[in-house]
Amino acid sequence: MGDLTDHFSRKEFACKCNCGSDKIESELVTKLEIVRLMYNKPMRITSGIRCKWHNDKVGGVADSTHLDALAADITVNGCFERDQLVGFLRTHFSRMGIAKDFIHVDVADGEDRPSPCLWVY
Repeated sequence: MGDLTDHFSRKEFACKCNCGSDKIESELVTKLEIVRLMYNKPMRITSGIRCKWHNDKVGGVADSTHLDALAADITVNGCFERDQLVGFLRTHFSRMGIAKDFIHVDVADGEDRPSPCLWVY
């Protein structure tokens, strides 16, 4: 199915402005694949790597982890799906943001990126 893992393709993580940026961090993709196998349902990636122009266009923060290819946003539909997916994601991700219709995960680390960290949008 996918060219990065059994369930994910490089195209899913590519910048949505079609600038050609598609080099996503392998640690992120590996962890998402493990979670996908646990979840046993498709996971739609709505945002992966972003170029600066696209990040600005979508209102991303200036130091977004999407700019460094360290993040992904996953679509969720409703509270049950959100709760279930968060449970699986927490087994492999220590940084997560929860929104009404998506969950952000990243593999950033360092002094300026607290971990573990859970935030809401």
